[in-house]
Amino acid sequence: MILRTIALLFFSLAAVMGFALGWGYELGAALFRVNPGALNALQAGIQRYLFPEVWDGAFVPILAMPAWGLPVLLGLVFLAISLARAGRG
Repeated sequence: MILRTIALLFFSLAAVMGFALGWGYELGAALFRVNPGALNALQAGIQRYLFPEVWDGAFVPILAMPAWGLPVLLGLVFLAISLARAGRG
């Protein structure tokens, strides 16, 4: 029950973000608007300590998706986990 409630909260957050920011507003732009220093530090750290290909291949597509997409994905993950735990989710 708790995992389904968390999933519902993520779906609600996605709807609020979609209506507040616009359905086409990118996640990277939203994060940069909130804290540009953290996003720049994350990029520098990943490119320096891991590989630049990780940033380009994994993070850039995530940051290019709509801002409401990440809460939807997290909500789907929590919903799938709750459904896999039959009777306990």
